[in-house]
Order: sequence, then C-alpha cells, then structure tokens
Amino acid sequence: MVVAFHAGLPVPGGFVGVDVFFVISGFVITAMLLRQRAQGERLRFRTFYLRRFKRLTPALALMVAVTMLAGVFLLSPLGTQQDTARTGVGATVLGANLVIAKITGGYFDLKAETNALLHTWSLSVEEQFYLVFPMFLFLGFVITRKYRAARSAPLLIVAAVGIVSFALTMLGASGYVLPRESWLLGFYSPFTRAWEFAAGSLLAFHAAVARPPSRHVARGFSAFGLACLVFALFLIDGSTQFPGLLTIVPVVGTMALTRAGMCADTSDLVVSALSTVGMVRIGDWSYSIYLWHWPVIVFAAARRPGETWILALAAALSFLPAVASYRWIEEPTRRYSPKTRLRLTGFVACTVAVPLLLAVGLWQASERGFNDSKVQEFQEVIFAQPSVCRHVSGLSQAVVDECTRNQNAQGPTIYLLGDSNGGQFIDAVEDAGKSLDRPVVSSTTNACPFIDLPLERLDRSTSWNHYCRRYSQTSLEFLASADPALVIISNIDTYWDDPNVAVNLAHVDTLTAPGEKLQAFQDGLTETVKQLHASGHQVLMVQTIPRWSEDDTWHTASCTVLTIRRGGCVQSMPRSNALERQGHVRDVLNKVAAQTGAQALDTWSFLCPDPTCSTQGEQHPLYYRDGLHISVAEGRTLGPLFAHEIDTTDWLVPK
Repeated sequence: MVVAFHAGLPVPGGFVGVDVFFVISGFVITAMLLRQRAQGERLRFRTFYLRRFKRLTPALALMVAVTMLAGVFLLSPLGTQQDTARTGVGATVLGANLVIAKITGGYFDLKAETNALLHTWSLSVEEQFYLVFPMFLFLGFVITRKYRAARSAPLLIVAAVGIVSFALTMLGASGYVLPRESWLLGFYSPFTRAWEFAAGSLLAFHAAVARPPSRHVARGFSAFGLACLVFALFLIDGSTQFPGLLTIVPVVGTMALTRAGMCADTSDLVVSALSTVGMVRIGDWSYSIYLWHWPVIVFAAARRPGETWILALAAALSFLPAVASYRWIEEPTRRYSPKTRLRLTGFVACTVAVPLLLAVGLWQASERGFNDSKVQEFQEVIFAQPSVCRHVSGLSQAVVDECTRNQNAQGPTIYLLGDSNGGQFIDAVEDAGKSLDRPVVSSTTNACPFIDLPLERLDRSTSWNHYCRRYSQTSLEFLASADPALVIISNIDTYWDDPNVAVNLAHVDTLTAPGEKLQAFQDGLTETVKQLHASGHQVLMVQTIPRWSEDDTWHTASCTVLTIRRGGCVQSMPRSNALERQGHVRDVLNKVAAQTGAQALDTWSFLCPDPTCSTQGEQHPLYYRDGLHISVAEGRTLGPLFAHEIDTTDWLVPK
C-alpha cells in the first residue's frame, strides 16, 4: 500500500499502510511476549532489546549509510542534503519522527517529498514503541504476580494506554495545538499512534485466551477487514484529517483480517490469497522493501523532475537492493549471536557509528557548501529569508509595537498585509518607508491571504481555516479605528485555481469551480478595499510575481553540487506561459483597482523584462529563492519601485 502510494499510483490512501503496520507490530510483539510468559520464560529486557536491535537496526543502518553516500551526488545542497542528513542522524538514534516534524513539516508538504529518509519516521515510532511497551507489560505481570485477583492488569494497562492515546489523537484532530510542541499531537507523534499498537496488542490478548473463529465467522471478518482496507485505500487521501477518526477504519480492518487468519480453515478467498507463497515472500521482504523504496524514488525524482512515470519504475527497481539487503544483511544479523560482551558491544557500536558518522559528515559538508564558492553563493540566496513579522492572529496594538520599522519616521504609516508573497516585499517596503520618512508595519502569514472572504482549505484542519479567517477579520477591525495610512495588500494568486481551496459563502453552496471562485475573489477584494477606504486608508495592491509552476516548475531539489558548478541550476520560461496561468487573476486585480480607485503595482517588468523569464539575473545569482518567491537580494532592489509608486502617484481615498 505504501509503496504504491509513493510510486504515484492511483491509491490516494496508500499511506495508511503504515497504520496497518503499527497494528501488526503491536499484535506480533505482544503475542511473542505472552507466549514466552506462558512457557514460563522470564521477560528479559536485555534479550528483548537485543533481538529488536538485530531485527531492525543493521538493515536500517545500511540503507542510511548508502543514502548518505549517494546523497552527495544525487541530492541538492540547497536544502535536501541537509534535511536528509539530519533525518539520518535522527533515524539512527530512534528520533527521525521528531527531526522530520521539526525540519520538514507535514507529510504531504512539498518539502517532505525531497527528504530521502522521510519514511523513517514510522520506524522511529515503532522503535519508541518497542522501547516503552515491554515496560508496561512487565508492570502488569508484576501486579498480576503480587495480586492474584488482578489477573487482568496487563490487559487493563494496555487498554488505558490506548484510550489515552486515542483521546490525544482526537484532541489534535479537533484543531488543538500545543503552544510550543505542536507536533506532539500531530502526524509524526508516538502519542497519537500508540493506540494503534495497543489495538494490535489487545487482539493478541484476546487471541491468547479465545478459541479460533469458526469458518463462517472468519469469512465475515476477512470480508469486513478487506472492505475497510479498500475503503481506506481509495476514500482516504491527503486532505483527510490524519490521524483522526477515520484512522479507525484501517486499524479495525487490520484487526479483522488478522483475526480471520487464525481460523484453521484456510478456504476463505482473502486468507488464501494472503497465504500464497508469493505473498508470504513479500511479507518476508516487506521491511527491506519499505526501507529502500523511498530513497530510490526520491533520487529518481530529483534526476527527472516532473516525470511521474519515473516514480513507478524507481519503486520497482528498489526491490533489487531490498532483496539483497534481506539476503545478506537482515537474515544473517538476525541469526548472529555474539559470544562475548565485547563482541556484542563492538557489533552494536559499529552498526550505529557508521551511518551516524556519514550522516553528520554529509550534514556538515552540505552546510558549508562543500567549500565551493559557487555552491555557497547559491545557498546564501536560497536560504536567506525576509525578516518579516508573521502573525496569524492579525493586526493588533501589540503586533504594531513589535513589528514597526522606521519607528521614528513622521509620515503616515504603511501597513504590509498578506501571505508569504506579501512578506517577500518587506525589505523593499522598508526601504521605501525610509526614503519617504514613513513607518512600516508588517503582519503577514503563510498560506493565508488578506481578503474579506471566507476561504476553506480542504487540505488543512478546521483550526487552520479559522486562524486564516481571523487574520483578515482582526486586521480589518484594527484598521477601522487606526489613523489614516497606506495599506499594501499582497497575496499569491494560486488560491483561485487550487482545487484544495474553496470559498464558503453562507448564502450559497461552497464554491470550488475556478470561475466561481474568481468572481468571489473579485467581490471579496472589492469589499476589502471599500472597507479600508471607508476607514480613511489608501490601498496599494501588488500583482503576484511571475511564478514557476506546472510545466515550468523550478525544481531546486535537482540542483546538485555538480549541476550548480556547471551552471545548470538555472531555468527559463516564455513570459506568455506565466501570463496564461496568471492573466485571469491579474485582470481581476486591475479591474478592482479601476472600480475602487485603489492602486495596483506590477513587478513583472522588473522580474521578467524580456519575452523569456529566467530564475537568474545579472545583478544576483538568482532572482528567486523558490518557484513562488523572489530572493531577499532581489526584493531589496524593488525599494525604489515601491517608493516611486507610493510617493509620486496622485491618488486619493474615494469618499
């Protein structure tokens, strides 16, 4: 399921294969420990952890080490090498999920697609489970031994862990965010996944005391389980709140299929299919397949960006190193039994040290641009971020106090509002404010436009939509009582084409069609300008910059050290392509400006003066820091343009 999803096949919910994996892990480990206890064996933590180490770590270490070495040549020093290397460090020390949550962002974000070790988050969650779970069972066994009446203590402890974890999952799904560590209730958190392991564990407790299901019951379980997984595979996608309530579907489906497989009668079609030699062999190889498929896909996508067929081919080819790893690493190390403590220590130390050193080495080398001046020049442009104040809460007096530039200036205030496409102009606006003796207040957000229009992002949580709506409303309320000023509005234009963005008007159905959303955009922007004019403010709207998207997407992930040194990390496109994509939104903004008396500022003649646009200019190594944002260096050159537009244009606030 997971490999098919990553290969770009039409299985939008394939990522739930990880949840299937968590349930099976909980079942297998608990069943193993219960068998040992039933046979009179003591639960020895040293033996348990050594078995888990031999089962998981050597194969993981090999994959991480190879990925680090290949990453030197196949990954980009413009971010992907650093992210992958830091994730490699995390994966080696059981913390990849924490690292990924901190540096890569959401599982479905574009930045995540270029992290060649993104998939190790689930392995770290599993290892964290293995680290803690035996202690809970051991506590339950101790209680049972001391108090005969408390024979259900292990079961109750596991159930309690599952209930608490599920409650935390639903809390995160409701939109609640921890102030400092938001990831703890999110996709990568072990706390929102523990209930899935607990579900498998509870099934193992049940199977240990219950009779196997009858043939008819088993067939019912298998049909129900298969239906659940098919539902999850095709009706869950990246826009689904996950983990959340629908996570129950693949979890319960996995439990049902596992229970069906306990029936002695194997005539059931589903059970028989899962018991064939080929499927069992895939099961044997599954860990190695999971380890190797994603880095091979990422490497292929970096070399042939935009070609979706390459993903499926790479996924198929990844079976070669996977089977080799299973044959010569996974199986031998599982059977390896060190005779002395010294050999055991050396085995563990070498297994961990090699990938760790390689990951740290790639991390540090890429951070320094491999001591190549041209690579370092590109890194300086790509990594530089505008020093803009971002406040999703919107304008307030506290935000003004924090985010005012040129505080001693005497002229009317300039407010810069919008999403990250507004934030990219902060240096230009600040320079314009200095030359005109005017203070500048910036309050921008990421992926939240400043407009009086109820947008709903279908791929975000309800809390995110609430925050975005509140950003615009709070800012408009503040400006309604503020002294007359200039309000600069700058948003990206992709909302009106993006199928994941809808307009949720109270008096009509939710709008998702581009034409309907475009009309709503015109109405909402007009209303926003009118409100600002009614409060005595001037309004300057900035056209979205020429963006690199669709067939002209600029893939910085394909800019390896070698391509940068050869001058190959540059892209061009016909200006007509950008106009075809963006012209309809540009026309709407110009129409609103003409109808309301606001002003529209257009940077296209500066960023794309010729019939052909380029990511690289004469003044700087790069005009752009990514496909949607100009570089900080380029932003500073636009100060005179903003100053001229603000100072010399004779436009008044309409009455």
